[in-house]
Amino acid sequence: MEAWRKLTGGSQRRDEDRRSLVACSGGADSVALALILASKALPIVLGHIVHDFREESQTLAERDLVAGLASRLGVGFCWRAVTVQKTPGNDEANARQARYAQLEDMALQEGCPFVLSAHHANDQLETMLMAMLRGSGLAGMGGIAPQRPLGTRGIKLIRPMLATAHADCARLCALAEQPFATDPTNADESRLRAALRHGPAASLSTMRPAGLAKIAETAAQLRQAQDLVDTLAGELLKQAQRTPKSVIWERPTLAHAHRVIAGAALRLAFVSLHNGTRADRLTGRAVASVLDAIGRNNRQTRRFEWTGVQIVVGSDTVFLQRTQP
Repeated sequence: MEAWRKLTGGSQRRDEDRRSLVACSGGADSVALALILASKALPIVLGHIVHDFREESQTLAERDLVAGLASRLGVGFCWRAVTVQKTPGNDEANARQARYAQLEDMALQEGCPFVLSAHHANDQLETMLMAMLRGSGLAGMGGIAPQRPLGTRGIKLIRPMLATAHADCARLCALAEQPFATDPTNADESRLRAALRHGPAASLSTMRPAGLAKIAETAAQLRQAQDLVDTLAGELLKQAQRTPKSVIWERPTLAHAHRVIAGAALRLAFVSLHNGTRADRLTGRAVASVLDAIGRNNRQTRRFEWTGVQIVVGSDTVFLQRTQP
């Protein structure tokens, strides 16, 4: 599988050094990914996570399905259980965080430098539609990234199927006569992603079947544009005076910068003051308000409160100070 090889080091790495943990839920997509890799005798282990959202009999049946698939393919199998129902906060976000933490642990346990996720082109379309509905910028419109660090212990999360349609995954399972599980929560159209999946996204996929691959290309171009913005914003941040608790720019430095770059630089400053965290706490509206104040000819001092950070737009400077320990 060329995408897997490219994302795991390209020609510089031998296949035997690409040992990968396939995050296999038992659904058609992750089962298809396992079938493809195993057919090439590539070094994989199937890893499964049991959640506590549904009846135990259902979740354990999915675990056993994946264990049976691993046995059929002659590859390793491991699994973990996560409990998130009683955890405060958003259930889906908590489940995702717990799932990735366990996948990282299993990858380390199995000697796998890579964890493979079966996110596919339909997922990418849904993600980009959701980003549009939220009014996201480049970062959100770039959709699902093909790779990123998983945790802090050297494991990479790889998504080699972002240009592959879900229908192709289901078709492969049928050709291989391999059963797969269907998660009933995917049919719950009270959730935005499921509503898009069975409504507008399904219609678009039917109207333009080849469009899924084009959407993957568009997402990649938007991520490249975001990389350029981040690079330029980083250069702008270097022009500020910085301490662990403050960032100070000369106001003209930001006022004369392109608004997109200045906004990205403010975001970088905010995240740096929080030691690399809380990027999700900063809304586009909050950044826009500060940019508006910086760009006005009125030199009156304006003050803004972001999460744990105060911003003072003065006549000559823009001052960000962390207000929380």
